[in-house]
Order: sequence, then structure tokens, then C-alpha cells
Amino acid sequence: MPHRRLLAAAAALSMAVVAAMPAGAQDEDRPLGPPEATPNPVPLDTPAGDGTAIRFVTEEGEFVVGLFNESAPVASENMQNLAEAGYFDGIGFHRAVEGFVLQGGDPDGTGMGGPGYTILDEEVVGQYGRGIVAMARTQAPNSQGSQFFIILDDAAEGALEAFRTYTIFGRVVEGMDVVDAIVAAREPSDQIEDPVRILSTSIEEVELPPEPTPGPPTPAEVAADELSSLMPQSAGGYDLQQIAFTLEEVASQFDAAVIAELGSIVDEAGADLGLMSIAQASAQDAEGFVSIAAVSIPDVDAASVFEPVAQLMLPNADLGARSEETFGERSVTVVDLGGGQLIYVFPSDDVLWFVTTTVEDVETIITELP
Repeated sequence: MPHRRLLAAAAALSMAVVAAMPAGAQDEDRPLGPPEATPNPVPLDTPAGDGTAIRFVTEEGEFVVGLFNESAPVASENMQNLAEAGYFDGIGFHRAVEGFVLQGGDPDGTGMGGPGYTILDEEVVGQYGRGIVAMARTQAPNSQGSQFFIILDDAAEGALEAFRTYTIFGRVVEGMDVVDAIVAAREPSDQIEDPVRILSTSIEEVELPPEPTPGPPTPAEVAADELSSLMPQSAGGYDLQQIAFTLEEVASQFDAAVIAELGSIVDEAGADLGLMSIAQASAQDAEGFVSIAAVSIPDVDAASVFEPVAQLMLPNADLGARSEETFGERSVTVVDLGGGQLIYVFPSDDVLWFVTTTVEDVETIITELP
């Protein structure tokens, strides 16, 4: 389904962790293994640490990560142990996505490597903003190892927050310009062949700055939350994962000309295009998948923006290859995406729904949506 690209950034963080060691990087006098710390029985309200930090010396310069060893004791101790053992020496930042994350800590450089063990999950404390450092992981429980990522832009929060499984263990307190330089030094890719490498790490003490206090949600964020609340928790026998975006967070992925056309329609309706939001709920396994997306512009009848919104969400589809069907009391437009894949599109008040699935009983899915 073309609009699955909205989830690509977050899903790509789900990197497998397997047993692997970097040749010659580990101090043989300090064997590696899971940290002794255990998750806090009662999570803290905000990220906190005692001032312990890791200095990373890289080919592009140095940056310092202050550890949140009080709010994320397991991940923080793990990273400190790895740094003290010289584990990261020679390891590159194998993944860079501009405006999203810089990822490293994989001795294989493939996104599949790790230290030969995994650590316990912890409650995520804090928000995924620029400079935050978090553990990469798979969707499996307790799958974090040595891979970590640095968030490059506050706008990445929407994609990461939807899953909220990546343990926040630190913040870059010095050298964020170096982090940006590492990203700029190579062509952005999910697997950089010749990555910028870490030369050495050391432990030092810093004064952690106070964590920023989140401001009140913007009207656009409120609208996205309201749309997200309409998404089903399950459908077709699948438990669905949800994610929602404001238009500002995803506008760069869309055709500017179609956005302008949509804006004209919204202006005529006396509404605000800036409140447009997109939500998705999906799940898949070896047997099939269910994917449901919704687009809403508050106070704009979804039927009146059917064409431009469909063009945005299905940019590669032939919208002329469509038919009309009725499911229950709903009139549904069926678009043939080719290869036997159909997508069912229909308006409901100010929400335009998109459904595609391999589940045979698509009528039940459609009729149960708000």
C-alpha cells in the first residue's frame, strides 16, 4: 500500500540484534555481558542522571552524551560498560537519515549486529527530541544490545512516539554540531558502506542541563490525537499498531501541487489546512496483513476533498481504475492498485478512510469503522 511509506522511518529503527563482536575492539580484561542494573520498579517522571557521561571521539570530531542512569539504569550501565571496554572503537555510524536519526553501535555495520547479548526493556522516560540518544531494537521484547541512535530533529518525535519502545538513555550535551557533521559527511542511507567511525570513548563527569518542559499541544497535534482516537485497536483478527502525524510532519513527502489544490478547497470551506492529520493502524504476519489509514481536515467534508487526498495518499495509483461498491450502508470506492491488490476508500464526516487487507471479510472491517 503506497501510504505505508508514512511508517517507514519508524519501522526502519527496528534493527535485529544478533551475537557479534568487533574484531580487536574489546578489552580482554573486561568481559562483556548484560548489565547488573534492573529496571526501575516505578518509572521516574522525567529523564535524570548523576552526571556520568560518555565522550565519543570520531573521525569528524567529538561529542558527549550525558547518561540518564537514574531514569534508564539498565541501558545507561550497558552503554557505559561497552564504552569502558572499548567496544565502540572502530565502529561506524552505519545509518543516517537527515532530519531523523544517526545510528551506530553495530560492529557488523549492517544494522544486524550486537554485543552477543541483549538487555532488559525499561519504561521510556522523556520525549524523543533533537539530541536525545536512545537504544535501537527489534519488535521483540528485551532485544536491545549495543545499537543506539541520536535524534536529529524534534520533528522525529511523531514517528518514534507512536511506538515508544526505544529506551531513552541520554542526551548529547556537547558537540551536537559534530553529530550533524557526521550526517553531512556521507550520503544518507540505511546502510552506509564507508561510515564515519568512532575512534575512542571515555567516561567523564558533566553537569546535565535541565530537561526541557514540554509545551501544551498545538491545535494540529490535538487534531492528530483526536483522529488517532478513532483508529481501531484490532481488525480482521489482528492487533493493530497505530501512528499519527500532523501535516507539518509529513508535508515534504507529498506533492506540493496537490497540497496547493487541497489548500484552495479548504480555504473556500473556511477551514485550516494546517489542522490536517493522517493516522494509520496496521499489522501483518506471514499469513497476510491489515492496513487502515485515515485523513482528516476538521470542519471539511471528506467527500469534498476525495480527489486531492486520494492523490496524496495513493500517488502511484491509477485513480481511474476504480469501481463503486456498497458495504452495509457505505458507498465505497475500490481502487485497483495492480497485482490483485485493492484499496477501499470512503468518506465519513470529515474523515477519509483507506483500507487494504488480505483478510477476506473486508466488509466487516469497513462497516465497523466510525
